[in-house]
Amino acid sequence: MMLREETRVTIGILLLKGWIRWVVLAVLLPALSWAEPSTSPSMAGAGVSSDVRVGLAKDTDVIAARTLARADDPGQGGGGSSLRPEEGFQSGTWHLGLMGGYSIPHKIFQGKAANVHFAPLLPQIGYTVTDVHGPFPVRGSLELLFEPTFMITTSPSTTFGQGASLLLRYNFVTGTRWVPFFDLGMGILHWNLRLPDIQATQFNFTLQTGPGLHYFVTDNVAITGQVRLHHISNADTEKPNIGVNSSVYLLGVSYFF
Repeated sequence: MMLREETRVTIGILLLKGWIRWVVLAVLLPALSWAEPSTSPSMAGAGVSSDVRVGLAKDTDVIAARTLARADDPGQGGGGSSLRPEEGFQSGTWHLGLMGGYSIPHKIFQGKAANVHFAPLLPQIGYTVTDVHGPFPVRGSLELLFEPTFMITTSPSTTFGQGASLLLRYNFVTGTRWVPFFDLGMGILHWNLRLPDIQATQFNFTLQTGPGLHYFVTDNVAITGQVRLHHISNADTEKPNIGVNSSVYLLGVSYFF
């Protein structure tokens, strides 16, 4: 009887050990199979955990997104181009322009106004003589402008005139597409218009001044508008010399290089 009891205990112990082995295998095998997909051969050999790999992936996505955003941002030197009109107003910059317009006569310091209407055509050659300087809102540079003048008078008769002016222009550089300016100049003018009661001579001098505005459509090209107070007289070389005073409205295009 004692032998049977010992035999039964021995068999029970062996069976218990067998069951323990099966339970361990049943738990470890699924765990091992779940761990394999999260471990790439290259990173497993390097000892990199899954958490680190997830973090690296997220960082890579962020870097890629920022790179694309930078490429699309005109101000970051990517695929776009930002306007830099300020470069057109540094010392040594040249300016070519063409403006046209129409005048409206009025009286200034005189009892009557000469009823003279004219349409000027003004080619322009400018040269910037100073760098951009000064604080906002007077920050800007100085430009010397040579302006040949071609003119058609429409009232009191249709005639032609020609001349030239020299102007000094200050450009208020704002760092945007919009660049206001103000100029002042004088010149000479010869026209075929005869005004015996107002202006005795056909050769005259001109004075002109007024504000204007550049709007840059590219780094080098701007649409330019201006309003000028325009005076024509012979500087009292002959009488009468009432003078022709007008407001001249101009619109044109400018190229800076």
